[in-house]
Order: sequence, then structure tokens, then C-alpha cells
Amino acid sequence: MLGCADARVPVDFVFGQSVNDLFTVRVAGNVLGSECAGSLDYAVEHLASIRLLVVLGHTRCGAVAAAVDAYLNPVGYLGVAANLPLRSIVDALTPAVRGADVALRSVHGDAVAAQPGYRRALTDAAVVIHAALTADVVRQTFTAHLDHVDVAWGVYDLTSRRVGRPGASSWERGLVAAPQGDEQFQALARSLASSAHVADALG
Repeated sequence: MLGCADARVPVDFVFGQSVNDLFTVRVAGNVLGSECAGSLDYAVEHLASIRLLVVLGHTRCGAVAAAVDAYLNPVGYLGVAANLPLRSIVDALTPAVRGADVALRSVHGDAVAAQPGYRRALTDAAVVIHAALTADVVRQTFTAHLDHVDVAWGVYDLTSRRVGRPGASSWERGLVAAPQGDEQFQALARSLASSAHVADALG
């Protein structure tokens, strides 16, 4: 399990597991750095019980919000640029933020960026896209093990306390298989931008 370091998302409790039932790697923004990839690699290589690798994001993620703020206000990014550890996290999250922005504009038009709830909507959309993108990277990283290990992703909603993803009219529960290819990512981005969750965030 690759999850966020946020204390509001205690992964073992979220999934109703006891201590040591899950092999958990937690880092701000659930970004897949080399150390995290190495930890997952250890689990896959040395723990025979591993059958599923999961990337878990969560709504209202502070790390993603920092990347959103840097994206919306590039001048403000200068303060982050000098902090190399923080910059590495923000930079890793930026592609998801950019993808979320493109998806929201394609569905709602460029005027969506002027809506009061745009920052919140962009943050939560980026959380979902980042989890899916990271799951795809994990899938590609562990291709040699896919005969006995699956890869999935999900988002923990802090409000409903459910793991899933935004659906057309409600929060859809459950983990999702890692997407593959541009078509699956585009379909995910479009459905996300059209979801009730994003509409609610936009106000």
C-alpha cells in the first residue's frame, strides 16, 4: 500500500486491518519516489503473501493543494523552488494538477477557473488523477510480477470515510484497476470532471 503521510488517513484502520496485516509505505502526497519504489520492490520480492499493490490518495490532500497553489500562482512557486525536498514532492504532483485543469476546462469551459470553488475542485480532481497515474507507473514498474500481483488505486474521502472515486452522481466505493493507455486516462478525466463530487466542489 502506497499512501499519504496525512494522519487523517490511517491506512490499516481505513481498511479494517490489524497492525502488520498490510505492508504500508506512507509519504506526503503518496508520490512514488525511488525510496518508496524500493520499499514496494522489497515487499514484492520477499513477502510471498503480497497479491495486490494499491495506491491510495485522499480528498483535501495538503501536498496536492500545495502543487495546485504553485500551478495557479507560478510566482508563489519561487518560494518552493529553493526547498529541494518540498519541490520534489510538488514537481511530482504537477502533471496530475495539469491533467485535472485540462479536464475541468474541457468539460466546463475556461470560465470554470473563475468559479469560487475552482481551487478545491482542482485539488480533489488532481488527487484522483495522481492516484491513477501513480498506479499506472507502479504497474509498469512491476510488469515482471503481474502474473501474481495486481495493481489498483483508490481515494479515501475524508467526508464519507469511504475508499473509491467520484462517480456521476455519488461516491463509487471500492478500488479500481490501474488504467492503461491514453484512452483510459482520458475517459477517467472526463468522468471525473463531470462527477457530482467536482460539481459540489465548484459550488
